[in-house]
Amino acid sequence: MQGLDWIVIVIYAVFMILIGAYFKTSASMEDYAVADKKLGLSVLVATFLATGVGGGVLTGSTGNGFASGIVELPKLLILFGINIFMAIFLAKKMRNIGGFTAPEMLGRVYGKKCQALGGLFCAIYQMGSGPAMQSIALGSCLHLLLGVDMKLGMCIGMAIILIYTLSSGMWGVAMTDYIQFVFLTLGVVLTAAISFTKAGCWEGIAATAPAGHFTLDLSSAVKILCATALPVLIDGNRYARFFAAKDANTARLSNLIVAFPQLMIGFMAMIMGLSAMVLLPAETSKDMVFATLLTTYLPVGIRGICVGALMAAIMSTADSYMLTGATNVSVDIYKNLINPKASDKQMVMVTKTSVLVIGLLGLGFAILVPDIMSVWTLSSTAYVGGCLIPMLYGIFSGKKKSYMAALIAIVCGGGFAVVCELKKLVWFNLPPIVYGIVISGIIMAVITPFAPDAVEVSIEKQEVR
Repeated sequence: MQGLDWIVIVIYAVFMILIGAYFKTSASMEDYAVADKKLGLSVLVATFLATGVGGGVLTGSTGNGFASGIVELPKLLILFGINIFMAIFLAKKMRNIGGFTAPEMLGRVYGKKCQALGGLFCAIYQMGSGPAMQSIALGSCLHLLLGVDMKLGMCIGMAIILIYTLSSGMWGVAMTDYIQFVFLTLGVVLTAAISFTKAGCWEGIAATAPAGHFTLDLSSAVKILCATALPVLIDGNRYARFFAAKDANTARLSNLIVAFPQLMIGFMAMIMGLSAMVLLPAETSKDMVFATLLTTYLPVGIRGICVGALMAAIMSTADSYMLTGATNVSVDIYKNLINPKASDKQMVMVTKTSVLVIGLLGLGFAILVPDIMSVWTLSSTAYVGGCLIPMLYGIFSGKKKSYMAALIAIVCGGGFAVVCELKKLVWFNLPPIVYGIVISGIIMAVITPFAPDAVEVSIEKQEVR
């Protein structure tokens, strides 16, 4: 790293903290959690992308391309389809309904206990996918750049992220995402173009890559798909941005626009991984591939921009997931069950305290499980395995809903999937998250028609029962 690179990086880091301090929010929960429902189209597009393309994409996806070739291709295509689906069928609907969290949708149709349980699972997912996974990515980056201990790098990165997230809430998160999106896009394009060229383009990659890198390992592809693409359907970050949009049409259009650049950035991450297979030693840790490409093959100045891009991807995802997970705690658990009459001031205080706790817990989780894809998979298992079917059924079905069926489905689906993940139990070569989804769906289908509490209720109703 040269002096010019460090100047770019330091200016970037200081700028992020200053933006967070400038957009300090009021004591209003609506202001702190969903930016007073005033985010416009360009800011929404930027924050969607900056949050969606985090350290897990740039380090995890590039590493997967390096180690396993085109294994991420099915995920990219399915994720593109999910983005289009959500833009057409969910974005406008959610903005019109309003709220703070995705599990509130469970509360509207199944009751407070389902909302609380969904909120707990969602908060765990946000903690693992946000501060935990992004701490690993940022720690790896700082370790490679500065030579500091990786765990110390995680702590330094988390401290920076906590400073501006605690002070500014959704306004600061969205506005820092706006700047981070610029760094991110520029950095990814430059790194992909330079590494692809230096690797000899497709001819160089094809001559070097093992044959297996261009054939799909179905088991690995399904595992990545379930851990990274399916959660988007009920991702609290996505719903929080629907709620924060200035109107329903802005929510829909922003999500539609995001589908295309997110597909391209994911594809470029895979290309960087394939290029790294030519440029880097085979023993390179896959979580270090992207950062190693930056420090080894990029020219001075551009290297600083691209390192800033990596930091942007990591921090923009970590802050969003921490804020969303904290809102799960304050809205889905605290106000929902503990203090229904909580004031705005109390809610903001609980949310900020939860930001700090989730950030620190995520950091501890990252230190104990220092592997990006393992953290991502485990953190999504309970939430998606248990809540995906009940939530989508609650949103789209006009038939009867049962609190009893939903609660059993969430507990059994999520719990069984987590046990299988921890015990490494595998059937039919499918990841445990699939078992959770199937069990949850079967329980909903079998119990709901006969449950004594089953009633017809619409997601548009304003009060949880």
